[in-house]
Amino acid sequence: MKRCEITGKGITFGHSISHAHNMNKRIWKPNLQPVKVEINGQLTKIKVCVKMLRSLKAADSVEIDRILKKNATTLSPRINKILSK
Repeated sequence: MKRCEITGKGITFGHSISHAHNMNKRIWKPNLQPVKVEINGQLTKIKVCVKMLRSLKAADSVEIDRILKKNATTLSPRINKILSK
């Protein structure tokens, strides 16, 4: 399933509504991009949404650690395993 490994943003469900108010079920997928990030001195390839990608590109290693701590409840199990080492 598509899910951002830092923010936890995933698929959203809803309806597309026509002008005549006909409703069709549809899903919205997050725009995930693979990016290499250094976590605890280890270069790791993760999938992040573009909103987080903008934050990571402008951040240095100290700010990346701060971002990961801020989103500690939504981190993927793979990143939690790397952080616990």
